Amino acid sequence: MSPAAPPRRAVPSATAYASTNGAPPPPDAPAAERRRPWLVILVTLAVLAAVLASIARGFYRDGPLEPDAPTAQGSKAVVQVLEDLDVEVDVDRHTADAADVLHDGGTVLVTAPSSLSAEQLTTLADARETGDGRLVLIQPDFVSLSYITPDIAPSGTIRVPTDVSPGPDCGDLAHGARTLHVPGEDGLNGSSTLYRTSGQAQGCFRSGEGSLIAAADGILVLGSADLLTNEGVAAADNSALALNALGSTGELTWYVPSPSDPMSTSGQTILSYLPSWAGPLALWLLTVAVIALLALGRRFGPVVVEPLPVTVRPQELVLGRARMLQQSGSRDAAAASLRSAAATRLADRLGLRRESALDGLLAALAPHVDHSPEQLRALLGPTPVTSDQDLVRLAQDLDRLEKEIDR
Repeated sequence: MSPAAPPRRAVPSATAYASTNGAPPPPDAPAAERRRPWLVILVTLAVLAAVLASIARGFYRDGPLEPDAPTAQGSKAVVQVLEDLDVEVDVDRHTADAADVLHDGGTVLVTAPSSLSAEQLTTLADARETGDGRLVLIQPDFVSLSYITPDIAPSGTIRVPTDVSPGPDCGDLAHGARTLHVPGEDGLNGSSTLYRTSGQAQGCFRSGEGSLIAAADGILVLGSADLLTNEGVAAADNSALALNALGSTGELTWYVPSPSDPMSTSGQTILSYLPSWAGPLALWLLTVAVIALLALGRRFGPVVVEPLPVTVRPQELVLGRARMLQQSGSRDAAAASLRSAAATRLADRLGLRRESALDGLLAALAPHVDHSPEQLRALLGPTPVTSDQDLVRLAQDLDRLEKEIDR
């Protein structure tokens, strides 16, 4: 096998020199570069959207009946009108604070009584009884009402948009409203709830199996949360009910149950320990990741065929093939290549250009050399080569055989 020679570097093409020396690129080459400004614009818009969302979340907390939320499910409109009427509205998120207000005889609005635990409901009920405060419950379920009063219980639902009028026996329980409108199943908590009253309790705005409004000994039950939302308070006389029912005492505590309440049964989760900006940051990272995946996964267009004016000398091809055979240890393949090349040259010298069989070549060689037929067959036939020395010896023997023919 021929010794390895140092590789020669390919000569760069004229096109390659032109692109590296600052010459203008071809018009169809920078398609990917023309798309980069759009990618930058998309990333910038995503960052701005995340920043604006973070800023917006810092001004108010959105959620069902949140007193500062201007969204459709929030109650900012009701709170703002109450404050314009000189009603002092305080927001509490812990049961103990709401219970203190009831102990002092104040009015507490519970936005989601069905989400309270038994301990929270018991605390509120005990505080109302001992302090003689007033408790307003928004669409409570059977369990929560069982802790507060035995005289009011759910009896049905309103599933379609309905206008409800007060009966002649409502009295002050109508709170000046002549018609209430509820959206049915499309409401904030789904269908509105009707309540059945007993004992000293009284119902108003009857529809079907019960009343939309119920009251009993310092307890007022509203059967639909949409009566107090920014979207629902403007319908019919819902605003009259909300303002008269909540602003009669001049002070109102707006109690929004919170998962961070120590009395809540829903213990602290890992997510609850995260700061408020963790959510927008995660949303921003997710948006950036999606944009990056789209940018990296985009198609780069068809493959551009570039001419390669690289000229490789035949000697380099031979040396390269020899190095590959040497590295792979393919002695038999190298020997077969040497024998094939020698047989071709010998056949040309003997005028056997069209003769391909080994026996014909051996018969033609026998009269011109001193080798026996067995030695020629061992030299040109498929005899295995077991070592590099045997391979070198084979090459030398083939060379001497060709020189002997030349003589």
